[in-house]
Amino acid sequence: MINKKEILQNAKKHLAKTLVNVEKSKDETQKSLNKSKDAFKNMSSSDRVIEERLIAYFQKRLSELKHLEKSPYFSRCDVIWDGTHEAQSLYFSKFALSDEKIYSWTSKASSIRFEDIGKVTYERPDGEIQKANLIRKDNYMISDGEIKFLSTESVGNARELVYQEHFSNRKTGFVLPEIVSEMEKSQDRVIRASHRGPFLISGPAGSGKTTLALHRVAYLATVPDLAKFFKPEDMIVFVQDEGTKKYFSHLLPELGINNVEITTFSSWAKNILNLKEKYVSRFGKTFEEKDIYEFRKIKALKNYKKGKFSGNHFSFLEEVYAEFLGGGCIEMFAKQKKQKILDRIDLTLLLMKNIDEKEKIGTQKYVWHELKTGKFKKKKEFVPFEYALAVVDEFQNYLPEQLNIIKSCINKRNDSIVYVGDMRQQIRFGTLSSWDQIDENLQKDRQVVMQKVYRNTKNILKYISSIGYKVTIPKEIPDGKKVSEIVMKDKEEEISYISSFIENNPFRSLGIISKNLDYLDEFKKKFGNNERINLMSIEQSQGVEFEKVFLVGVSKDIFKPEYLLEVLDQEFVEEKVKINKDLLYIALTRAISELFVLGRVELNKVSRDFF
Repeated sequence: MINKKEILQNAKKHLAKTLVNVEKSKDETQKSLNKSKDAFKNMSSSDRVIEERLIAYFQKRLSELKHLEKSPYFSRCDVIWDGTHEAQSLYFSKFALSDEKIYSWTSKASSIRFEDIGKVTYERPDGEIQKANLIRKDNYMISDGEIKFLSTESVGNARELVYQEHFSNRKTGFVLPEIVSEMEKSQDRVIRASHRGPFLISGPAGSGKTTLALHRVAYLATVPDLAKFFKPEDMIVFVQDEGTKKYFSHLLPELGINNVEITTFSSWAKNILNLKEKYVSRFGKTFEEKDIYEFRKIKALKNYKKGKFSGNHFSFLEEVYAEFLGGGCIEMFAKQKKQKILDRIDLTLLLMKNIDEKEKIGTQKYVWHELKTGKFKKKKEFVPFEYALAVVDEFQNYLPEQLNIIKSCINKRNDSIVYVGDMRQQIRFGTLSSWDQIDENLQKDRQVVMQKVYRNTKNILKYISSIGYKVTIPKEIPDGKKVSEIVMKDKEEEISYISSFIENNPFRSLGIISKNLDYLDEFKKKFGNNERINLMSIEQSQGVEFEKVFLVGVSKDIFKPEYLLEVLDQEFVEEKVKINKDLLYIALTRAISELFVLGRVELNKVSRDFF
């Protein structure tokens, strides 16, 4: 029988002692940083290279220590090394603090925290196998220097809760390090897999695939024998939109990874091409207009051939599209040109033209050169991109041509690219449908499919399953409330219902989602000033989540692309039907705890055309 009170008291004492030493280490590092900065001021420009590196090191270490003062560790393992008799306590954290026997989660020894009590082994940095007897494991959640959660297990004692502060189920502030401490053993193996070659992390919405990918970035950038090959400034993460970019930009620094470029493909392309034009994913007013225009542009893209083109980029595009647009699409391109707007297909073609002309994609940057005198001098020059690692989030929404462009910028020595996404969540035309399209050979041991869905409740997943989608419903997740599906006569009734709900129910975040963004104009007038309410199209909602979600505007023909049959090939119509099916799946998986479906007809009647 364990003494929980004694375990908690000892844990608090150790935590207090550790925090004092973290503060002491932080003060010493700050002094060293100040000293280096003072020395830097008095040096000639040619002698500053080494001191610049020292300053960067101290700044990075200071940032790590600031994280440790809030949460110095999340796991403790007591081991008896082979050949010894005395137990030693090892602590594992986001960052190392050797004086306190705190090791980084990326260290070789860290793998033992996933093992069962008993005999364990791990490979040391020198390649030797270290054997030990694991006699105790404690798991912590420490926030703002206080223990919020503590569990323990040891020889003869199964895992038991020692202490848990009252938690709400909110996800606000739920950051990457908390997931580091809860990673499953299999996920840890994914993160530590060989760095060479492409890697696929796939799974349904809410399965944690993106979080896992970001852990892999952090691991490659910090593990000692790989960090020299995977410097943060040589990595790039492609995301879908500015909202996701902002989200990712907070997560990686939580693991001490700064200076990783996080960008959308469109922003990346515009910077490379030095373009000032506005960007839209799809040009046009109605769904019909956008679909037909986009389909014809994609045909031009698929038939693009290297050649000599004159004039500016709009002249080039006009020449490429000439034989494929026709009819009203020619007038649309004229409007697009006049309004100085570029879409995703335009940017892709312009990048392909850039590669044809320069052979490589790169940028102008300052590079240090060592002179014969031994001194260094900065010089601005064109440097081709050779990323050590690229992560492509929601890969299923990229054109094969876009993925090939990204691949051309990866360092061939490691060929390290991580694809994150789900082929069931395709929301754009002409995008990747087979790995053969980009000649990507993904070995079985380099493909990870996440099965569990951590975001939704059982009742939400059961509702999604009842419509016809194949979903796995884990036993561990909460039941939650049943999905509310309500038929209403018009938009005004939907607004009135949501307004009444907001007045009578507390919530932390709420999403109002519609297939057509224009449908939400009246909703924005009513709810637009509430910071906790998010109004967006289904496409915009991909990759985000809300405590409660209202899918509005469900109608009999909302997902039917009948207008396409008259003007487009059957294969394009089939692709549009699949996209609509995937869009509906995305909309239904945005809710964490409660989902409402409002419209003129029940959703299961609309979905019959899909299944």
